[in-house]
Amino acid sequence: MRLGWVLAPAPLREALLAAKRYADLGSALLPQLVPARLMESGELERHLRLVRARHRRRRDAMVAAVAATLPGAVVYGAAAGLHLTITFGDEGLSDTGLAAAALAAGVKVQPLSWHCRRPHRPGLVLGYAASTPGEIQDGVALIGEALSGL
Repeated sequence: MRLGWVLAPAPLREALLAAKRYADLGSALLPQLVPARLMESGELERHLRLVRARHRRRRDAMVAAVAATLPGAVVYGAAAGLHLTITFGDEGLSDTGLAAAALAAGVKVQPLSWHCRRPHRPGLVLGYAASTPGEIQDGVALIGEALSGL
């Protein structure tokens, strides 16, 4: 939706409005009114509570599956977001090769090397937003099988 909002201190309000006015041609009204209505009614807060709990269960399932299935993998980024980053201690491992093997097994992940500019440990970026805890466990098990096959 490309929608954001700012609660500006009163002394900065006019300058902020002027900067916004000159930075673009304006924002469509409907995409602003819908979230505003959700916030006013309390529906947004109820929805966020629901999805936070759902995503926490999914994240916890992913962290547990990685710990149980991918020995030596180190998890990063579990505190926020809808994905985890894991790294492996084996410097000779090709994360692109592992991602390709995981994809061949039916699990789509991204090699960490796609996101790094400097030399790094091999790793993967694992998303969990669209999967159930059971699917996550099965997917990580397939990644483990792909890893052992390399």
